[in-house]
Amino acid sequence: MRKRNRVKVSATLVVLLMGFSLVACGSSAPALQPSVNNTKETSPAPEQKPEERDVIEAEGILTGWADPHTVEIRVKDKAMSFQVGEDMQKLLDDIDDEDSVRFKYVEKAVDASTKQLVLTGITKIASEDGDKTGTGAGNIVTSDRAKTSELEVTVEGITEKRPVTLAQAKGYSLYIFEPMAFDAKDHELTMKIDPRYKVEIEKLPSDFNLDYLKMDAKEELSEVGEVKELTPEELSNGPMKDARLFMMSQNGKKTQYFIVKELDGNGFIFHIDAPVGEPSEGFLPMVYASVNSIMNE
Repeated sequence: MRKRNRVKVSATLVVLLMGFSLVACGSSAPALQPSVNNTKETSPAPEQKPEERDVIEAEGILTGWADPHTVEIRVKDKAMSFQVGEDMQKLLDDIDDEDSVRFKYVEKAVDASTKQLVLTGITKIASEDGDKTGTGAGNIVTSDRAKTSELEVTVEGITEKRPVTLAQAKGYSLYIFEPMAFDAKDHELTMKIDPRYKVEIEKLPSDFNLDYLKMDAKEELSEVGEVKELTPEELSNGPMKDARLFMMSQNGKKTQYFIVKELDGNGFIFHIDAPVGEPSEGFLPMVYASVNSIMNE
């Protein structure tokens, strides 16, 4: 009996000793601590917006289109070219060449040495005289040129001088013959007897591109018929011998012309419609004489 008790006591002691050992080991182990992040939490820096470009406001005279995406405005006698987006093109629909305009633009850096001027807004400045700057009903002539004169014209092989009257539109003036009428607002010269015989006059900016104009001419004239471009040799003995570009097309009903010429330091386009008919004999000779009389105003 005693021996069995000793075994039980010994076993108990062993268990107790093992328990104490485990406690001792547990107390000597470092306590687990939550990790501490000493790095301060920072919020990301707000995204910086591109630097706002300053909008520049100015006033000038709309000269015209240099190409489908570039318009020229004359500011204090200096021609400036501006890039035009689709939204701006709509604003320009109601503004004629040589109209006074108030506009806004920004300078866009293309590279370190080149800046592009981009149009951001434009409005027409109403003139004090209600836009009465042309010749016709209710309009006035302010040119210093003689109000009447004579121009030489060759019709049906006969060359003679005929009386002409001064007509004026925005930016230029010209002399017209009695059978003709001039609409200064629309820049159109027509035959009184038949307005289908007409010339639309378009003043060009100083830096116009002849290659672009040639493409425009082909597109415009191709609606009538086969397009032909006359060479300087073919024009050398005619009234338009100095034309920079002379293109035409025709069908059984009419002949259409697209002529670019520089007069008095400025480029002009003459869009001419000449239907087949009796007035056609005298129409073109008078047109050529009239447009060759153009001077800047």
